[in-house]
Amino acid sequence: MPDSPDHHSRRYIFVVTTGGINVQGGMATMARYMLSEWQHAHRRPPIKLINTSGPSLGNIATMPFYLAAATFNVAAYALLRRIALLHLHMSEYGSVVRKGLLAHLGKFLGVPIVIHMHGAKFTTMWEHASPRRKSAILGIFRRADAIVVLGQFWRQYLVDHLQQPAAKIHVVANGVPDPGPNSAPPPTAGEPVNILFAGHVGQRKGVGDLLAALALPNVRNLPWCLTIAGSGEIPAHQEKAQQLCIADRVNFLGWVSVEEVRRHMRSAHIFVLPSYQEGLPMAILEAMANALPVISTPVGSIPDMLLDGVTGLLVPPGNPVALANTFERLLTSPQLRASLGANARKLYLRDFTVAAMCDRLQAVFASVTRANP
Repeated sequence: MPDSPDHHSRRYIFVVTTGGINVQGGMATMARYMLSEWQHAHRRPPIKLINTSGPSLGNIATMPFYLAAATFNVAAYALLRRIALLHLHMSEYGSVVRKGLLAHLGKFLGVPIVIHMHGAKFTTMWEHASPRRKSAILGIFRRADAIVVLGQFWRQYLVDHLQQPAAKIHVVANGVPDPGPNSAPPPTAGEPVNILFAGHVGQRKGVGDLLAALALPNVRNLPWCLTIAGSGEIPAHQEKAQQLCIADRVNFLGWVSVEEVRRHMRSAHIFVLPSYQEGLPMAILEAMANALPVISTPVGSIPDMLLDGVTGLLVPPGNPVALANTFERLLTSPQLRASLGANARKLYLRDFTVAAMCDRLQAVFASVTRANP
């Protein structure tokens, strides 16, 4: 869309991400949904998207050039007083370095700074950081006028471990588009229940625990099939499924598009994500929007959206026996699946739509810009 006649004096929200909005991962997905809603609803100020690492998260060779271009854009627009605020999406490790550079630059040039935390592994990074690195990270947070986190766990972590002022931290849950009511028929007696996992295939997401749980006797003999959508350590987990004698009931799709994940959500009956570390997973929100019963773990901000026994079922991470027992409850009770799914969708419609997410972000932005006229 071309700029209006006043485009030469227009101020923008600079939304800064790693990899833009078309790469894999929850940060890019959230930014994509935010940008779409912002444009569709004609929210103001308008957004200008800044990519600090290029079209691929793995393309290290070109990353310095994209970071240099991002730095130049921030400096140029800031000097022209055309940045309303810098909205820095930050995870962990290299992302902290890149967004930290822009936070220091923006603050030096008088631009309000909002840091939006996403990193599931931020706790690991912080706990293993040297005193010098911790001091540098704290210096970045001091530049922020507001810090956005995904849930209460992350808010408390920043207060307790990084001594950030509670008043500076705002909880804004992710949001996902509404797919509409899921009209997929439940399986008839004897038909397999479709279980869906969507995410990186590896230890952090608990895929090994998932396979081990489904292979335990109280679950193995029930009718089910598992679809695993995501890239990662696929050969190793395929071999594990073979060793557990459940390979014929597990379908590894590899990386799939957002559209294909949505299609599998529409045909699934249970969604599972037995993670060890999380921010606030977009995949769980997608499942809730589709009225799917969810089995997950009480890590990160997951307890903010899954109330055990009401909107989902929670099991301790790293506990295949507890996971198997929970599967047994759901696989043998269509009524429980329907109740959990219906409650999850109601909560989604109340708190986790894209419009609700953007309303909360807009309120944070307004408070920051009022404080920095």
